[in-house]
Amino acid sequence: MKILHAMPYPPVPPTFGGALRIYHLLKHMSLRHNVTVVTYGGRDDYRLLREHFGNRLENIHLLPYPWTQHHRRIGQCYALLTKQSFTHLITYTHTMQQLIDQLLQKNEFDIVQLEFAIMGTFNFKTDAVKILDAHNVEYDNFRRMGESAPSLGRRLYYQREYKAFLSEEIEACRKNDAIFVTSPRDKAILDNDVPEIPKYVIPNGVDTSYFTPSTGPVEPYSLVFTGMMGYVPNYDGMLYFLSEIFPRILKKIPQAKIYIVGSRPPKRLLRQASNNVIITGYVDDVRPYIQKSSVYVVPLRMGGGTRLKIVEAMAVNKPIVTTSIGCEGIDVQDGESLLVRDDPSSFANAVIELLHDKQKRERLAACGYEVAHMRYDWTIISRRMEECYENIFHRIEPQSICDTDGNAFKRQIAVQ
Repeated sequence: MKILHAMPYPPVPPTFGGALRIYHLLKHMSLRHNVTVVTYGGRDDYRLLREHFGNRLENIHLLPYPWTQHHRRIGQCYALLTKQSFTHLITYTHTMQQLIDQLLQKNEFDIVQLEFAIMGTFNFKTDAVKILDAHNVEYDNFRRMGESAPSLGRRLYYQREYKAFLSEEIEACRKNDAIFVTSPRDKAILDNDVPEIPKYVIPNGVDTSYFTPSTGPVEPYSLVFTGMMGYVPNYDGMLYFLSEIFPRILKKIPQAKIYIVGSRPPKRLLRQASNNVIITGYVDDVRPYIQKSSVYVVPLRMGGGTRLKIVEAMAVNKPIVTTSIGCEGIDVQDGESLLVRDDPSSFANAVIELLHDKQKRERLAACGYEVAHMRYDWTIISRRMEECYENIFHRIEPQSICDTDGNAFKRQIAVQ
């Protein structure tokens, strides 16, 4: 089939959640279909796409980024004077719409797949099947940010983004023939707001050939968290951990240490660095930090979709302590493949218990490792997406491997 794959940024290098999902889905698409990519980017992005995908991509069309980080605050202030969300303002351009129109006029595509709801704000005038890959329910993500933001100004800003993006995202969903969601929770939210559009759960995954356990030594009493630290849910979770949870751990285990690994940590977080708190900033490879740690922590209080960091840590054979939101949408059980604790005291006690109990760490890690390999490897997820393509393309109701509750998917994995 011929596929037009539209995204707000190139997925290379695949160094954070959204890019990782696009990268692995695109990798699969390019092996089986004729794929044309349209995105914002530059010369280096074109070169990287060719380096990673070679000639497997039929065409690559890039337009210059319409924004920079330096313009972010100006754009946020300007958005307050409009009815549009800031997210929409920094993504939508007339030049991108013109490029999309030209591509659809000159080519006949079977499927148009859009990454993120923000690409759904463009008009795709085509008879092709249109699929929105909703990495998150963005308006729900903004709602959660507004509830947990530390200051009145931030709460008001996120509440305003939530209201503006709510109508934009619902409109974007209604333009499509089907929606991919990453979790049953996201599906339930969109079922309530856009019940007329079929939805298919295509979870986030992990490259189990890349994220592997290490035979090297583990650093005693060491914790780790990885993620793009410029992302609000990540740095909010770390600030919460350092203020409410980590002091309780240090009281019992003074030599405990936390590695916070990821790009663009804000100044508020950088000021927390100490002998016990190591903030690395960007690293080329997060695996050594995960592999040498004793426990992986995910103290998130907000966010949408599912967290790739959970399945990555499981694939590296690490025990995990997380909040309910941290492991949301992932098929795991508290006490079996990880520990779920939602208040600071319980979270700290769970970490302390694991740091002292090697046997329990190994048991949780082994169960999580099996879950990652049996359910969340990208090759399994890509096969699931492929059958969903066929069902959507031929207007078949959700069923089989891409049924909406995932039960058939679990049955198929069980017999493999």
